[in-house]
Amino acid sequence: MSLTDPASQVPSASPQPAPQGTTAGRIEVSGLTASYRRRPAFTGVAITMEPGKVTALIGPSGCGKSTLLRCINGLHMTVPGASVTGTVLLDGTDIYSPGVDLVQVRRHVGMVFQRPNPFPTMSIAQNVAAGLRLGPRQQRRAARLDEVIERSLNQAGLWEEVKDRLDKPGGSLSGGQQQRLCIARSLAVQPQVLLMDEPCSALDPVSTLVIEGLITELKKTYTVVIVTHNMQQAERVSDVTAFMTVNGPGEPGQLVEVASTRELFSQPAEKATVDYITGKVG
Repeated sequence: MSLTDPASQVPSASPQPAPQGTTAGRIEVSGLTASYRRRPAFTGVAITMEPGKVTALIGPSGCGKSTLLRCINGLHMTVPGASVTGTVLLDGTDIYSPGVDLVQVRRHVGMVFQRPNPFPTMSIAQNVAAGLRLGPRQQRRAARLDEVIERSLNQAGLWEEVKDRLDKPGGSLSGGQQQRLCIARSLAVQPQVLLMDEPCSALDPVSTLVIEGLITELKKTYTVVIVTHNMQQAERVSDVTAFMTVNGPGEPGQLVEVASTRELFSQPAEKATVDYITGKVG
C-alpha cells in the first residue's frame, strides 16, 4: 500500500459486487491527542479498529467522537489551527508521518457525513464518479466509469432504484437514497476503511433500517467505523463499541472503555459507561 503515490489506487474495470482488489485496512490509534488552536478536543486515545468489523463510537456531545473519526483520515488537519500528536496507523503506516499525502490517505479511508451531501446539480452517475474524476489522470483513464458506477451503486444497495435515471440530479433523490448515493461515491475509489459520522441522524426510520442493513453487508469487505448517538443502533450494527466521555465543560474528551458490543452493553467495566448507557448522565 502506498500513501504517497497518486496512482496507487486504480479502480477495477470489471463489474462485481465487491471489488476483489479491496483489502480492509487495520487502524491502530495510539496516544492520540487532537487539538483546535492548542485546545485539546480529546487526549491520549488508544484504540484498534479491526478489518471485517464495525466499530461504534458512542458518548455525549462534545467528547470528541467526530473529531476522532476525522483524525483517522486526516480531515482534522483541514481545519485552521488543528493539530495532532500520537499515531494513527493504517496497516502499519503512520498517516501523519512526513511525506505521507493526506489526500491519498482519504482515498484509502472514505467518509460519509451526518447529512447527505450529494452534489445537487450533478447527475446520479456523475456523483458516483466524482471521486474518480477528481483523482489522478491515470485513474480516470483506467476506470471504465459505467462499470464502476454500477458496481458502486450495487454495493450501496441503490442500483435497482436508480438504474433507469442515472442522468437525473443527485439532489432529486429522497434523503435515504441521497445518503446511499454518498456511500456509493465513497466506495467508487475502493477505500479500505469507511468512516460514517451519524449517517442516519437525518433519516426516517425506514431509511435508517436500510442503511443499517447496508453497514452489515459492507463490513464483509471494509473496515467500518461509525459515530452514533443512538445506542440501540450501536447494539444493532456494531461488533465493537468504544465509549468516550468528557468530565466537564471545556474539558477534553477521553476514551473510557472499549469492548465487544455485547460485553459493553451487558457488563460494562467502568461506572461512567454504566451511567451513560443507563441514562443517568449524557
